[in-house]
Amino acid sequence: MWFLIGWYGTTVTSLVFASLLTIYISTAKVVKPVGQSFRLYAALPQTNTQVSDEIEKTDARAKIIENFLTGYKSPLAKYSNNFVEIADKYNLDYRLLPAIAMQESNGGRKVINDSFNPFGYGIYGSMKLKFNSWDEAIERVGRALREDYLNMGLTTPEKIMAKYTPPSLEKGGVWAKGVSSFMLKLR
Repeated sequence: MWFLIGWYGTTVTSLVFASLLTIYISTAKVVKPVGQSFRLYAALPQTNTQVSDEIEKTDARAKIIENFLTGYKSPLAKYSNNFVEIADKYNLDYRLLPAIAMQESNGGRKVINDSFNPFGYGIYGSMKLKFNSWDEAIERVGRALREDYLNMGLTTPEKIMAKYTPPSLEKGGVWAKGVSSFMLKLR
């Protein structure tokens, strides 16, 4: 019996001691530095935060074209600004030239050697139109689309196809469907 009373007393004492020790350890304490000659907060940078409600407008079309063509490993990706400049110059949908290039040559990956003609423009039968550079091709085909197609009322891929690639009509209009599909991906 004395054993149980002793055991009970020891258990209660240990429990009280453990509780007090836990409270002491978990209580936050301020420790004053001894011999510290600097202030940490003095090293913080000044904050001059300015908040503005202005929205800066930028033209994302070139980046959209670049990302799109890069996704297809097209050599034309670095000419994305040129596509936009020519589209603006001739009042074309900025997506039309890249979409035609994708449909005709996988974005310039499959062209006649040294032709720089990703649009398949002027290539039929034994006729093979070549350009001196990608820039020249984009400029000339952009101008031709405006003058020979859009100005004549051929304003959609379906209407352009009838003159640009008539054999595609017999195949159910796959050219126009392809160009339209690429244009949708360029949104």
